[in-house]
Amino acid sequence: MIHLETINRSNWRKATFITTDPERKCPLDEQWVTSTAFSMVQSVYEPEWVSRLIYDDDQLIGFVLYGMWSEKEAPLLCRYTIDVAHQGKGYGQQALPVIIREMVKKYQTRCIYLTLEESNTRAVHIYRKFGFVPTGEEDEGEAVYVYHVGDVSISD
Repeated sequence: MIHLETINRSNWRKATFITTDPERKCPLDEQWVTSTAFSMVQSVYEPEWVSRLIYDDDQLIGFVLYGMWSEKEAPLLCRYTIDVAHQGKGYGQQALPVIIREMVKKYQTRCIYLTLEESNTRAVHIYRKFGFVPTGEEDEGEAVYVYHVGDVSISD
């Protein structure tokens, strides 16, 4: 079962190696997303950002970073990574409702934003299928998308 866990003393080392890079070079800025290692440090020093590990039962499969987007005064799904070893298995679509549920509960919100590069067609497909829609805006060169909570069921 897909679930989120807090990063802690027993799992942070494994978390730093989550990557989308097939060569596992773990650069700080991967093709479409900033590295998990950088994101974890960011969430320590900028506590408005929440970092979670994504597991399937006891298998670590990914990472997510989210927080409040001051420009929109709404939650932002900032970084969402499924490790390269687990891509193409449907985890991206399975974990997204779990993440959205946690964000809705934490922020008591009816909408969630994200930004992404439109050239990341796999991400665009997953987000659009879930119900995120482009706003027509850009932020730092990335397209802004919004999800209205009532659009798609996120129940348990």
